[in-house]
Amino acid sequence: MNVGVPSIDISGFARGDPAERRRIANRVADAVETIGFFAVSGHGVPDALMRATRDRLAAFFDLPDAVKAKYVGTANSKNRGYLPFGRDFVAASAGGTAPPDWRETFGFGRFDVPDGDPYYAHPSAAYAYEPNILPTEVEGLAGTARAYYAALERLNALLLAIFECALDLEDGFLRRRFDRHASILRAINYPEQDSPPAEGQLRCGAHTDFGSHTLLMVDDAPGGLQVRDLSGRWIDVSPPPGTYVVNIGDLLMTWTNDRWLSNFHRVVNPPRDASGRTRRQSVAFFVQPNYDAVIECIESCRVSGEPPKHPPVVAWQYRRAKLTRTTAG
Repeated sequence: MNVGVPSIDISGFARGDPAERRRIANRVADAVETIGFFAVSGHGVPDALMRATRDRLAAFFDLPDAVKAKYVGTANSKNRGYLPFGRDFVAASAGGTAPPDWRETFGFGRFDVPDGDPYYAHPSAAYAYEPNILPTEVEGLAGTARAYYAALERLNALLLAIFECALDLEDGFLRRRFDRHASILRAINYPEQDSPPAEGQLRCGAHTDFGSHTLLMVDDAPGGLQVRDLSGRWIDVSPPPGTYVVNIGDLLMTWTNDRWLSNFHRVVNPPRDASGRTRRQSVAFFVQPNYDAVIECIESCRVSGEPPKHPPVVAWQYRRAKLTRTTAG
């Protein structure tokens, strides 16, 4: 299968010798410096858990609209709960204008926020650590989402260690800034298109991701993910079964002074003459650092004597501004 982006087996990093760790880190660095995307195998997330997550989330999207409407997040933010059709304008995050994306979503956040900890109770933390909204109509959904979230937390810790190696950072430099992370697990349903989309309407408009990086589990169905290469061409991203697509987000691009690329990507409509199933589902883990992390240029990524390309930004403020634009306030 044509992957479209590099595919990297990361299993050897945790158990490998220094040369193997460096080899893997160099492959990751090469991918994110040229296209911002790569696929990972050897990630350690069980196939059975991946299947159960896909199946239970698909079962939620199959519920009647009136039932799903009970779980709309009151904050209108995509951080928690259901976001119906017509409420998502992802291209707006990059200044684009288009009809709403042809999709519906459901979001979860941290399941283990400590009670009584003043860090999580701070007013600025409210947007990052909202209570989860847990549907009851699909048996096992809440437990599966919790287990899957924990599995991706473990995978992300490994990816952060690889990133530290790739950037020649001290051990733990990034991981300390994610020890109270505010990452979002969001299921995205792209249903069959039973009528032609409006002019300019896509399943998901072209955008860059707002956080540090994203781990994506995708279906293989017509009308899929595309990333823009350095020449401006749109490349299909069709990862091998059982792998994750990883892409760099705006915060990590800021951290690395544009050395690592937060690249534009989109989800296109299936061909009108496509035969068979065109419904598509993605489950994205949008990795967000600690809500109060100050994102500023890593010194090793800056040429001596030159100013950083981006001013410092506080993680939660950047995220909220972007999400507000994509949900029309």
